[in-house]
Amino acid sequence: DWVLAIGSPFGLNQTVTAGIISSENRSLQGQGGMGSGEFQHFIQTDAAINPGNSGGPLVNMDGQVIGMNTAIYTQSAGNEGIGFAMPADTIANVYNQLIGPEHKVVRGSIGITFQAIMSSAVGHVYGFKNGVIISSVTPGFPADKAGLKPGDIIVSIDGRPIKGGDDLINDIAGRKPGSTATLGYIHDGKHATTTVTIADRAAMLAALSNGASPSGNSNGPQESGTTKLGMGVSNVPPEMASKAGITGGVLIRRIRPGSFADGLQGLAPGEVILQMNRQPIANVQQFQDLASKLKSGDDVVFLVVDPQHASMGNEYVGGTLP
Repeated sequence: DWVLAIGSPFGLNQTVTAGIISSENRSLQGQGGMGSGEFQHFIQTDAAINPGNSGGPLVNMDGQVIGMNTAIYTQSAGNEGIGFAMPADTIANVYNQLIGPEHKVVRGSIGITFQAIMSSAVGHVYGFKNGVIISSVTPGFPADKAGLKPGDIIVSIDGRPIKGGDDLINDIAGRKPGSTATLGYIHDGKHATTTVTIADRAAMLAALSNGASPSGNSNGPQESGTTKLGMGVSNVPPEMASKAGITGGVLIRRIRPGSFADGLQGLAPGEVILQMNRQPIANVQQFQDLASKLKSGDDVVFLVVDPQHASMGNEYVGGTLP
């Protein structure tokens, strides 16, 4: 199909170039350091796209915006006939989440890994045409609770056949955490179904980095909630403190969407709060005591460190309580 790319290449405003759609659903995984590819699938076009075209629309012959010009492959810093546009439906989904109540992009996950690319011979030997072979299942996460095991082959979701790994990721990631899905799978050559509850991908990754379960619980001290600030914290596990070279502080286990903490750029689950308003934090109780004295209109500043990258130093994060 013919398309037009519109933008301001090299500062030349309202420039229009023409071309065709060269490919759909193009992943840039591992290509020139252009992202992991997990959530990045583009429309490829040979319409001339140059520096300055990014953010401009890619339109069809009916004048409908079908994508946003995003990237190019080039060895000359200019157009070589290989450009990429983010599909319009992806942009609409992200936009609607950003203007929604939580004001953030939330992606679903079920806690599995799989091999992204496989030979067709694998399907022949294991008895499936399209699907995903599970490489690992994270204990305590949704797939594990649903009874899925490494080696199981997911072949459908809510009755719809799964084409491959990208198809599965796009479907699961687009579902709301807390919703359920029926997965069709093959176990030891036998077809079966199971119901899985979708989890928040970001919360799962944070829990994994902290050695916790999806709910934020761990084998260490239990989480303590702070309603006023909108976060749940626990004492820093000794092994984490030792590895990061820190003493005291509280570990952020969760941040409530739409809360004061959620609105602070640079504050995220998995980080450690060392001070609040210049007062050192030794444990959860001291953190709670300081938080209880705060009132609307107060400035709140946290000194935080990422224990996974402690060598990067501390960061000051602050705001005014609503």
